[in-house]
Amino acid sequence: MNYSANTSRSKFWDLVRGLGILSIVAGHCWGPAIPYVYTYHLAIFFFVSGFLYNEKKYGSAPFTHVAAKLKSAWPKYMAYMTLFILCHNLFQRVGITPVSADYSHSQMAVAIGNCVTFQGMESMGGAMWFIPLWVLACGLFGGTVWFCSRLLSFLRKNASLLLPIMTAAGSFFLGAWGVFFIFRGLPISYQLHLALLVQPFFGIGWMIKSCCPHYRQMLKWYAAIPCGALLAFWVRSRALYIDLSLGRIGNGWEYFLLALLGIYCCMWLASVIEKSRLAGGLFSLLGRHSFDIMCLHFVVFKVLDVLYGRFHLGDIPEIYSAFPQAYSTTLWPLYILAGTCLPALWGAALDSFKRRLPSD
Repeated sequence: MNYSANTSRSKFWDLVRGLGILSIVAGHCWGPAIPYVYTYHLAIFFFVSGFLYNEKKYGSAPFTHVAAKLKSAWPKYMAYMTLFILCHNLFQRVGITPVSADYSHSQMAVAIGNCVTFQGMESMGGAMWFIPLWVLACGLFGGTVWFCSRLLSFLRKNASLLLPIMTAAGSFFLGAWGVFFIFRGLPISYQLHLALLVQPFFGIGWMIKSCCPHYRQMLKWYAAIPCGALLAFWVRSRALYIDLSLGRIGNGWEYFLLALLGIYCCMWLASVIEKSRLAGGLFSLLGRHSFDIMCLHFVVFKVLDVLYGRFHLGDIPEIYSAFPQAYSTTLWPLYILAGTCLPALWGAALDSFKRRLPSD
């Protein structure tokens, strides 16, 4: 099957997203990988969203763009977070979540109500903090494209030539404001400061698609190896620990540099994996169902903890209740394998079920 590099179902970009979600899962269970994958693992998704942005469809309708993102993200967010809320007391009794009080029926109703506005607080859904940030960041980028387009129209300039460049410049301007708010310790509701911070990744991704159609020819091993080596050296020499969720971005500019180095390495690796039918199929599956993996990999971790603790170590809940996983030194390969593949298979099964439903 032929895939277009400019569609949301591009095999290549599914592979890149697959490498991104694999990096996220590895960062949650494999200690040695954390300082390195945290530099780029979330930035990949903003970059890919920028590259795949459909200006013809949404350029003059930024709110339609936001609605499309909400339509794809909100129902699954509600479903998974509601499930975690309903299972809160069960998770407490089994001992696989941090100790807290059981929920009453009223507290469950309130917690589910909070999910409507992306404010779910369940520990099993801890990785889902990224979803409302992604929706908001996509909306900001769509608004930037619209504003720049209208400005160029007012100035009577050639929008097709200047719009990607001007939008990228605008995204860097917004990113600078994000850095400002973070360094001043000024968090904004719904993590708007982080949504501003990541705008340059959208702008760079869209500018590459618009201005460099032959970008795949620039993905070379003799460039990827130095990029990976520089990322590793920089992280080790500076003892960096990047964590976007906490606003830890080093000195600011180095976060963007390291993230772009990691993104380039993943793009090159995706171009290599694409040549293998087996590996390409697996990683594209992970990319297509990265949302399900993001939501469910903590649950998979804890199921493995319970099985290992009870049947191998003799039931020691004070250990396997550690969160998000308890036996990373021993089980990290299994965490990565099961934490990616099982949710992806679940997502694929759901998609298959939906396709069999009668359409209107």
